[in-house]
Amino acid sequence: MNIFINNIVQHASGNEVLPECERILWINAEKDSVITISMTEVSALPQVKVLSELIEQLNSGKLVKLTYDPYSKFMIPEEKLNDKEITIRDHAWECIKEIVELEPNIYNPKERYQMIKDVCIRTNKGKKFIYKYLRYFWVGGKKVNALLPRFRNCGGPNKRKNPLKKMGRPRMTTLVDPQFTGVLVDEDTRKIFDEFIAKVYLRINRRDSVKYTYIQMLKERFSIGTKMMGKVEIPIIPPDYKIPSISQFRYHIRTHYTRRRILTAREGKSSFDRDFRPLLGSETRRATGPGQIFEIDATVADVYLVSSDDVNQIIGRPVVYIVVDVWSHMVVGIYIGLEGPSWQGAMMAIENTAVNKVKFCEHYDIEISEDDWPCHHMPQQFYADRGEMESKSADSLGKALGIKIKNTPPYRADLKGIIEQQFHTLNMTLQPWMPGAVKKEYQKRGGPDYVLDATLTLKDFTQMVIETILYRNNYHYMEHYPLDKALSKDNVMPIARELWKWGIAHDHFLQEIDLEIVRLNVLPEAEVTASREGIYFEKMYYVCDELANQGWFVKGKSIKTVIAYDRRCMNHVYVKAKNGHEFIKCSLHEKSSRFYDLSLEEVKTKQLNEGIHKGLYKSPKLQEEVSLSAKLEFIRERAIKHAESQRDVSLPKTKRKANIRLNRLEEREKLRKIQSFILGKLGDKKDVNLEKNLETDEKSEPVVQYNPRSKLEMLSKIRKGT
Repeated sequence: MNIFINNIVQHASGNEVLPECERILWINAEKDSVITISMTEVSALPQVKVLSELIEQLNSGKLVKLTYDPYSKFMIPEEKLNDKEITIRDHAWECIKEIVELEPNIYNPKERYQMIKDVCIRTNKGKKFIYKYLRYFWVGGKKVNALLPRFRNCGGPNKRKNPLKKMGRPRMTTLVDPQFTGVLVDEDTRKIFDEFIAKVYLRINRRDSVKYTYIQMLKERFSIGTKMMGKVEIPIIPPDYKIPSISQFRYHIRTHYTRRRILTAREGKSSFDRDFRPLLGSETRRATGPGQIFEIDATVADVYLVSSDDVNQIIGRPVVYIVVDVWSHMVVGIYIGLEGPSWQGAMMAIENTAVNKVKFCEHYDIEISEDDWPCHHMPQQFYADRGEMESKSADSLGKALGIKIKNTPPYRADLKGIIEQQFHTLNMTLQPWMPGAVKKEYQKRGGPDYVLDATLTLKDFTQMVIETILYRNNYHYMEHYPLDKALSKDNVMPIARELWKWGIAHDHFLQEIDLEIVRLNVLPEAEVTASREGIYFEKMYYVCDELANQGWFVKGKSIKTVIAYDRRCMNHVYVKAKNGHEFIKCSLHEKSSRFYDLSLEEVKTKQLNEGIHKGLYKSPKLQEEVSLSAKLEFIRERAIKHAESQRDVSLPKTKRKANIRLNRLEEREKLRKIQSFILGKLGDKKDVNLEKNLETDEKSEPVVQYNPRSKLEMLSKIRKGT
């Protein structure tokens, strides 16, 4: 590494607060020597060192060559110096100018001593004076201005003073009496000042004045007693010349508290960053090309709309979502409706970002070409202000499509200045053309009510917004757009469309994603379970042939999966596949068909009503269950009593269990006779009450029935001869 005269080298291995630095004064490559002087020692003198060792230390990293000169602050133009500084500098230069040019002899201690001795005799100056300015000259880079006096080091800068008498301009009252001079502000008084400044003046969101803080301090810390005035106890303070004045208090605040510290404490960090911070950067320069950052935000439009079906019905103010490309200021997506601000509205705005704008404008009867609004892409990053973009749905979008979601800190809408300005401009442009526009500044008591002027439908308002956006995208000249060197070289005008085209041709971050995949991943998702009855979600079942063929709905197999759904219509859900890049469409099962064409809110309302009806039915149902239990109990007890009264207890168990099949046949034949149909005699009470007549044998003649006999029984009787 090469070194040159006036280079400054610093020792890299030291851990000192002020690291050792040396300036190169003279170099002799033939003799391998170099003259240096320490810049940190107060009484340093030039030293001879080995040049090769110095270069080796630089190459090894033990020494570091500084790229700046701390004494460059003395390189002040002549017109900015005062007469006293010039006089002292020129006088010092006259004393040393003849000897400093005698290099390298001046660096030899013996020869230097003799030279300084001669100068002292000639100028009648002491050797301390000559040594002082020689060091100034060498350490300052061997420049004449290095001899300037160090007035800026006088007085102990940044150190608190502890004077013995009152400082500052004397009071006018001292002309009357010297005792009216006032009090000295010492360290104890400063502590009292700091206490009340922190407790009162710097309290957040109060904005108490200096005068109020001063009065509170006098009441609490400088009172010498109290007195009663009516029912109020009043503090008594000494005369004003025996207490610190409000001017002294203001001076203390002004000299010990920076404006930044005061504003941060009184307004809060967020308010300071939003309203008082320095505006030295450019928000546009956060992005380096189209598609790197899209800002998204919503606002409630300042206009009242009417229903498209009945103009007499005022439907309120619509919600406007806008998506803007940070680099080009191109509006790339919008949504105007009655959703939100919520994820439902943000979802529609993100979906519109990927929509072909020619087809989108056709829906609103506006004809454009692809070149008029060439935006149907997704960005590398969405930038929002928390809210709806800080949700699981937004996280799903980021995971599936690789899009970063970044949100501003709380109460920092200024960090999205581009889109906030779009809202302001949109409102100011459209307000004169919108009946029913909100005009708060013109609202007077008894004046016209702008709400009743509402005339536009949602479609009319959307057409107005689209036309305004088309104008701003294609023709608005952005005077304050920070063109860089490349844009200026290609003569690109600061118009959103021109910047967009140039950015796409050179360097962009746009992604073309299938619209259905975008819609799939902006829809809310849920984890569900598939069983033999189908996919169960929100007490509804969904099925599809494709999943059935894959064996999802087999008994004993329970599969957990992630679905996307559109809460506006629950006819279908979509099973996500391949990390959200594919989907399988499932339809509502027939058993849940009562929920067809309903939104999720309507489904939940219907289920709630069903639950209420079920709950209301429980009381009579329980009563009927109790009644049924009593009736069954009665029948059982009656049967038991009848059986016990008729049963022959002498019969063995085997006898009772014998011939069950034969008994069954006999009973069946009897029932057949009783239950047989006799047509044309439905009005005959005797035929209808056959069973009743059979039960009352005493009042009616016995019915002769044919009972078939068993063949085995007949054979046994024949053998016996009966």
